[in-house]
Amino acid sequence: MTDRYGAFRGVLISTADNCAVNCRFCFRADVGRDVLSLDTYARALSRLREVGVEELCLSGGEPTDHPEFGQLVRVAVQFGFRASAVTAARTGPRLDALAEVAGMLSHITVSADSRKAEELGRTGRTISSTPAVFEALGHRRASLHVTACGLDEDDLKAIAAVAEAAEVPVEVSPLLPSPTFRFENPELERDLELISTFFGMSEQLTAVVSDYHAWLHGEVARSCESERLYLSADGFLRRCPYDSSRQVSVFATRQEIGAALERSFCEPPTTGLACMAICRPETREG
Repeated sequence: MTDRYGAFRGVLISTADNCAVNCRFCFRADVGRDVLSLDTYARALSRLREVGVEELCLSGGEPTDHPEFGQLVRVAVQFGFRASAVTAARTGPRLDALAEVAGMLSHITVSADSRKAEELGRTGRTISSTPAVFEALGHRRASLHVTACGLDEDDLKAIAAVAEAAEVPVEVSPLLPSPTFRFENPELERDLELISTFFGMSEQLTAVVSDYHAWLHGEVARSCESERLYLSADGFLRRCPYDSSRQVSVFATRQEIGAALERSFCEPPTTGLACMAICRPETREG
């Protein structure tokens, strides 16, 4: 079926609609009570292999809060996928669950926030709490992703210390408003300047910022360019995480799934601000 509409690069998997971390600026597409069951997950992976998907990224919510997180990773590997995860795990059961299967994951992105972003989002994802996570992983197939708002010297020192000690790459993204959480970031331009100076602006981030400025003036018209599919916790596949009007159940027939994905690929939805952050093109899994 892959040749009918091109190969999807991967799939972003929502392990649960709910999240105990509950960042106030979270971009997750679905908010509710659904938790991805192993039966639904296995069915989805079987269908995804058939359409050429090779990589998957376990997200959420917080994926390590899933009661069978380790099994999600093991099943993915058994199906032949390269599996990555995005996590805010720091200590306790979350870190234990992550460390148990860390060797099976192709990449782990550890999320953190600058001091002002942490205060704004009430996340508890401090930069200084990440070294123990990287140490527990036992490998360097990992990176630090920092959501930045009001970057200051202390933030920069904290990021540099973690990157040096853990020997992991760092990506810093400015905190932008979302459709679900609107706020002002009067220091955005300074944040961008510091990100550019100390970490570099990737092509993807440059495109996101450009689209953000266009969005402010009601000029966003670029179609979704994601090469990933999205699997919701209740078992639906769709091209855009934010467009549930065009989705198909993983329990549909092969023909129905193929037809739905073909339509989705040929008629991509128009991106919104949240899609700019999650589904920008060429984003590495995890």
